[in-house]
Amino acid sequence: MSKKKQSSTVQRPVARSLAGSHSQLVPGSRPGASLVRSGTPAPKPRPAESAPLSPRPLHPLWALIVGMVACGLYANTLHHGLALDDIAAITQNLFVQKGIEGIPDLLKTEFWHFSNISLGYYRPLALITFALEKEFFNADPQISHLINAGLYGLTGFFLVLLLQKWLPGRTVLTTLIALLFVAHPIHTEVVANIKSRDEMLSFLFMSLVLLTYWKYLETRRAGWVVFSAFWMYLTFLSKESSLVGLGLIVIMSYTFAQRKFWPSVLSIWPYLIVTALFFWQKKVMIGTLSGNPPVDWANYPYALENTRFLTTFKFFAHYLRLLVFPVHLSYDYSYNVIPSGRPNDGLTWVGLLSFGGLAWLAWRGFWARTLWGFGLVWMFITMAPGLGFVAFRGGILAERFLYSPVLGFVTAAVAGLDLLLLNRLKLPETAPALRRYGVLAGVCLVVAGLFSFRTLSRNGDWKDNFTLFNSGLEYASNSCQVHRHVANEWITKCAGEKNPARKREYFNKVIYHLRRSTEIYPGFGEAFFSIAYSYQKLIPNRDSAVYYYKQAIRASSNYAPAYNNLGVIFQNERRYHLASYYYNLSMMVNPAYQDGKNNWANLKQQLGLDVKILPDSLKYEAVLPTAPLPVSVPTLRFPVKGV
Repeated sequence: MSKKKQSSTVQRPVARSLAGSHSQLVPGSRPGASLVRSGTPAPKPRPAESAPLSPRPLHPLWALIVGMVACGLYANTLHHGLALDDIAAITQNLFVQKGIEGIPDLLKTEFWHFSNISLGYYRPLALITFALEKEFFNADPQISHLINAGLYGLTGFFLVLLLQKWLPGRTVLTTLIALLFVAHPIHTEVVANIKSRDEMLSFLFMSLVLLTYWKYLETRRAGWVVFSAFWMYLTFLSKESSLVGLGLIVIMSYTFAQRKFWPSVLSIWPYLIVTALFFWQKKVMIGTLSGNPPVDWANYPYALENTRFLTTFKFFAHYLRLLVFPVHLSYDYSYNVIPSGRPNDGLTWVGLLSFGGLAWLAWRGFWARTLWGFGLVWMFITMAPGLGFVAFRGGILAERFLYSPVLGFVTAAVAGLDLLLLNRLKLPETAPALRRYGVLAGVCLVVAGLFSFRTLSRNGDWKDNFTLFNSGLEYASNSCQVHRHVANEWITKCAGEKNPARKREYFNKVIYHLRRSTEIYPGFGEAFFSIAYSYQKLIPNRDSAVYYYKQAIRASSNYAPAYNNLGVIFQNERRYHLASYYYNLSMMVNPAYQDGKNNWANLKQQLGLDVKILPDSLKYEAVLPTAPLPVSVPTLRFPVKGV
């Protein structure tokens, strides 16, 4: 680490560059100029861009320690079941359920194919791992959680090795950065949630891309570029947003390999070829690059309110809060947890000013090749997909979007704290390790301990859906989705309850949360569906069930289960023409909906009916799909106690 040329009095360092352990920018040089060793009288010629880097040693023991800590932090998830999107991605994915036989189909379908939505997500690799677990372990959730914990341990291991390549001779600093990364509680949504393995695989493979490319810079052997490009391909198969990894290669080459900026940009051409091939494959396999995302108030409210630009900066303020104080965590941020950003909203201005200020610091620090500047640029690059989700699609905030940005944040924070301590304590770079890093290590270990405690406690919320959804009421009680999810869990409990008094109590909880959901979002078709189902199955009321199923269809005309369940009601009443008609509608809005297919096929086989158009005498039973619009709902104070 560099410092300015010293006289008899110790100078306070202002900023430090990263070429080796004792280098600095030549005074008066422009950004990107050559670095020289401190104490030399004149700058030496810069090595040729094609010259190999000096090999930098690795210390695998520290990497092993961090990997074991990372794996151990999620040991208390090994007995968890499925939660949240695990069910849709694993048990409801018929190709995953086929095991190895379903892998060819997984390579040709979108991630959410069986959920009847086209988001344009082509992420077959995680689904293939689920299919293999189905084949060999019958999709045992404990095995899946064990694999997630193991992958997270590998991530910590390779991250330390990568940091050691970047910062040779600074073992303490690299270990502290990695420890803070793996301990950060924001990662619980990715590691404790099996479905989010796509996020974890993407980061792991990107680490291997950078590590193998660095090996190429050390050896100049083309085989390492090929190997690195292979990892990049697996990164894309994990998650398309890995496209930001191209920028990470550039900033690594510029900052740590001391290459000039434009040669660093031009050097990524092999990865551009891999990128083009992947997106060609995606287009061929699923027929789209962007999909056709639904425009609904629950998940894309800012597009409908036309507030995407200002809300982006409000999200940035929330993301900073989650990075710095990851205490109040929620699995869901649907409408209306975070109201739209407005010109008169203070938090929006906080986000805008902090974005501008940090971007300016990142610019200055990056061109000076400082560690904190690199960390900030990494944070901005990897935060781009999460911010782009609201800026371009009007989508909601999600904690998993911070999985990669955490590394940039902790790198900048540790580097900034190290610089501050050097200034305050006036420590020379050559001081003994305990004196040089003692205070920094103490602070970082305390923070890592607090992070670990929050991670372990948060893991418990991901035990199952009932625990997870009820945890959302504490910090996201103004979410229409949280109330619907909680209600659905009470539906399950109510359905299995034999005691009449307790069954009524559970039923009241169901209706309370569902009505609260429709108060927040009056056009929420899935909430109306759950109300209808409750009146159909829990405490039967035929007229209420039919009324709310039709409300669900009016609110969400492509929600196949509502049509199917109406068909079941009419079939039980021996109104077979209506039953066949609604079964047909369920298949029309979602050709992959299996229950509708089965009910339609059975009715046709038994009675020969296949009604696609209702006769005039029955048209009064049809549904006009006119959805009510959301209205303003007062924000509730947190937490809100349920009934």
